[in-house]
Amino acid sequence: MESIADKVLKTVEPAIEAEGYTLVDMELGREGGQCILRIFIDKAEGGITHEDCERVSTLVSPMLDVENVIEERYFLEVSSPGINRRIKKKADFERFAGMKVKIFLRSPVDGHKKVTGIIESVESDEVVIRNEKAGSENVKRVPLAAIGRANLQIL
Repeated sequence: MESIADKVLKTVEPAIEAEGYTLVDMELGREGGQCILRIFIDKAEGGITHEDCERVSTLVSPMLDVENVIEERYFLEVSSPGINRRIKKKADFERFAGMKVKIFLRSPVDGHKKVTGIIESVESDEVVIRNEKAGSENVKRVPLAAIGRANLQIL
């Protein structure tokens, strides 16, 4: 059975991409008893502006309502993923090669539950991370399937 989150993605992602944006992440949850759908977008050139968020919100809100994807009343928020953005997909790791990342693992890899370093590459279904700390193992291979959460570390 398809989850609500999967239905939302299937409904809005093609339209968002057709407008030149990338759907980076999505959260569907509750705050203060209210249902909130957060959509995080990016674009290839430049940062996300308030106008970009408004444009995507105006685009996807009627689509979600017509398809009745979320059956209860909800609030829609469209936002930039932020500077220390979450990265999820293989393509994200490829795109951000050369940048620092912090990865929290679902299960330990080489005895570690967290890996921080520079994304060297993506090979097959593994992310190759170069550790910056002197005296420690220089490179770790982290299976994509073992990643619970990963964030860029700009600041």
